[in-house]
Amino acid sequence: MADTVSELDINKLLDIETISREAVAEIKQQVLGSIENRRIFDKKIESLDEEIKKESDGAKLKDQKLVLGICLWVIGKTKEAIGLLNDIKTRKIGSYYLGKCYQECGDYKNALGCFERAKKSEGEEFDICMDIAETKITAGDVNDALKIIKNFSPAHNNSAELHYQWGRCLEAQGEYKEAYEQYDKAIQIEPTHAKSLFQLAFNYNMDGEDDRAIEYYERCVKLSPAYKNAYMNLGILYEDKGKFDDAVFCFEAVLDADPLHERALFCLKSAKASSEMFFDEDISKKQGQESEVLNIPISDFELSVRSRNCLEKMHIRTLKDLTKISEPDLLTFKNFGETSLNEIKAILAQKGLQLGQSIEGNNSEKFLGRKTGYSKRTKS
Repeated sequence: MADTVSELDINKLLDIETISREAVAEIKQQVLGSIENRRIFDKKIESLDEEIKKESDGAKLKDQKLVLGICLWVIGKTKEAIGLLNDIKTRKIGSYYLGKCYQECGDYKNALGCFERAKKSEGEEFDICMDIAETKITAGDVNDALKIIKNFSPAHNNSAELHYQWGRCLEAQGEYKEAYEQYDKAIQIEPTHAKSLFQLAFNYNMDGEDDRAIEYYERCVKLSPAYKNAYMNLGILYEDKGKFDDAVFCFEAVLDADPLHERALFCLKSAKASSEMFFDEDISKKQGQESEVLNIPISDFELSVRSRNCLEKMHIRTLKDLTKISEPDLLTFKNFGETSLNEIKAILAQKGLQLGQSIEGNNSEKFLGRKTGYSKRTKS
């Protein structure tokens, strides 16, 4: 069970004197990995917002804006975070998270400027340089990004992030085989490297290798926090495979985190409709098979002359007629004894039927063995 945010002690992790990227990453993982953690964190944000409104001390106000800006970035409210972090961009950590906000908003020029200011010294801060490389790749400056990556390669060849960014560069250059090799290296180094798993899943999906795509998406969604798009894409693949309950589970997982996610709402409705349609068709098919069996005439079976004559006199002409009469009723008929009874029971058993089953209850349930239907998959 994941720790709650309160157990992690938000105030300690976000202490202005010791705040670090590692602490923020720890909080983000916990907050996005649990609905309860998110609720606690939202209350923390509300509290910070109220404190800012009341604060008159300029230095404390900047500290509070820094913390609130980072918190807003954690939950994806990047535009609101930019408004706060812009006032704190002279601080390296403030500049770093302002850069992350700009990066996610597609403002790559400002993102790069912020990341450069966030570095402690030229050539240091490997993690920030990977952010710079990623921003350059997304902005289309692949060659420059590749130079940064190759420069760090000798000292950081055991970094999953480095091989992931290298793979993205190669993919952008059309070197797809080599890109796959880099992504594979990344997950060999770090089997839970989410970005590499997602990229492999996405690429296999685009290449039409759905089973491989499902394999990597399933690994993605087991991580905490998991990408919404991993759940969405996996749900769509499940639906294409006819695994409607699994698809519903994926779309509901997205809606648990984001109840207004329009695409998830649409896909959930579609998956449920497909599930019900599939269920109806399946039941209709089974009922058709049942009807076909029940309407088989008695004359199709080898019976003794005595048994056949008795059934004809009782106007029993099909297997369905036999399911409507009980064993005691048959035995009350003149000349119908245990031998004839055993003959009848034997031919019914061949078809999975029994005497009097329609009298005992719903015939379709008896024939199908159990009532089946749509069952929502539960979360473990």
